[in-house]
Amino acid sequence: MDDDARDDSPKLKVSELAQLIGVSASTVSKVINGRPGVSDETRRQVEKVLHEHGYSRPLVSTKLSPTIELVVEYIAHNGTMELIKYASYWAQQAGLAITVTQTNNGDATEECFRGIIDRNPQGVILQQMGGLNDLAKSLLKTRNIPVVVIDPIDTVDTDVMSVAIDNWTAGYQAARHLLSLGHRRIGVIRGPKSLQTGLARYSGFEAALEQAHVPLPEAYVRQGDYFPAESSYQAACELIEMGDGSGASNDALPRPTAIFCCNDLSAVSAYRAAREHGLHLPDDLSVMGFDDIFPSEYLMPSLTSVHQPFSEIAQRAVQMIVDTREGRSTEMHVILPTRVAPRESTVPPREA
Repeated sequence: MDDDARDDSPKLKVSELAQLIGVSASTVSKVINGRPGVSDETRRQVEKVLHEHGYSRPLVSTKLSPTIELVVEYIAHNGTMELIKYASYWAQQAGLAITVTQTNNGDATEECFRGIIDRNPQGVILQQMGGLNDLAKSLLKTRNIPVVVIDPIDTVDTDVMSVAIDNWTAGYQAARHLLSLGHRRIGVIRGPKSLQTGLARYSGFEAALEQAHVPLPEAYVRQGDYFPAESSYQAACELIEMGDGSGASNDALPRPTAIFCCNDLSAVSAYRAAREHGLHLPDDLSVMGFDDIFPSEYLMPSLTSVHQPFSEIAQRAVQMIVDTREGRSTEMHVILPTRVAPRESTVPPREA
């Protein structure tokens, strides 16, 4: 079989590609070989055409690194620390190490993936990054680097592995917990509307209230964020300031007796808002979080939260990469259950 018939052969010469793109042959060569001297915009244009015609730039090192890259948008107490901790542990059990790459909220995504490709890891774990752009996907695919997305924020390609929790059921469980305590006026501080995870949690929560014939007025639903928590603090203040709980003041809705927060950082913001408004937790207000991360169980009062199985999530992700590298079959998409971790921050409402 001649070279032109091989699947990994370029279909056009460098000079022909350069003419097609409208740049010099030296520019195309620089992009193929990863050399500097090309603007970001031109590099993106060239790489797009290169990918379409079967080109991929060579790795700086062709040796397979005994590492797994964990890619996060930012490092904070939002579940990222737990994932790093457990991914490191399970990687060590497999004789590997974890390298952490931060994309700075996506600002440095392209630069980060170029570095990953050059390091040639065993695989890549992405935390909550459904937004794996076409360039990153093409780079990883051309190097046959296995990818696992953790709790994807939107739909992932069928050929990209994923590990997620059952966010809908998790939201449902949270509502059932508060309902079981007797709460009927429940406020919600939602996660980002643009994220599938936040939408699923809210949908499950809403379904449980509807099933119990408990209304969820629009005024009881406020917009928060996973991080930073300032918007969640403002949302908590708005809920707390709704009334004194009697329902008689200016026909306004009474203050909720409980607030369910989209994550534990938002719950901490609700703690702050409650104390600044002179409320005593949990007697005046129950607060529930999501994630069950440090220091939830050490807060005063200790925080009731939906527990995410971070250790099992990390274990599954690492094992998927190891199995793929060793040619073993593996599940492409894993969904893990959650549970409520009841603590001191949720109690029956006073009027119950």
